[in-house]
Amino acid sequence: MSSLPLQMCLYFNASYSPLWIGIRMGCLIYKFSELSQLYKILLTAVLVVMIVVEMTRLYLGYAGNLTEKVPELAGFWMLTLFLQFPLHCLCTFSKDFLILPWEIVTDMIMMVFLVLEIIIGYFAVKVIANHQALKFKLQMVKYNTTSTETFLE
Repeated sequence: MSSLPLQMCLYFNASYSPLWIGIRMGCLIYKFSELSQLYKILLTAVLVVMIVVEMTRLYLGYAGNLTEKVPELAGFWMLTLFLQFPLHCLCTFSKDFLILPWEIVTDMIMMVFLVLEIIIGYFAVKVIANHQALKFKLQMVKYNTTSTETFLE
């Protein structure tokens, strides 16, 4: 029941993330002297949070999709939708962060991955959750018929 399209997105995202992190860090170092004190602190904090969330998100996506575990996959989807995507939008479209052309290019590629993972991840969570619920129901039916037969004997 694992989602092949989601796994492909996760694989390509995991392969692209080190490049994205490197370019983001390089751009931060390049423009650090140009930023005000507030934006230095804010941009550094946002970048650290984005890197930590990215690693956690990719791990949960791999674990949830390959082992068909709904909590991990739902955690991946919620981190993507409610944390990583808004932070990427903030860093990509906020003019106060003095956005460089390299950042726009790399963030747009990452945004494509995020949008695909949000859409495909939703359906993957739905399919795997339904499959797990069906397995549980069948197991309960089997358990109930076995316990009823044992009780009648």
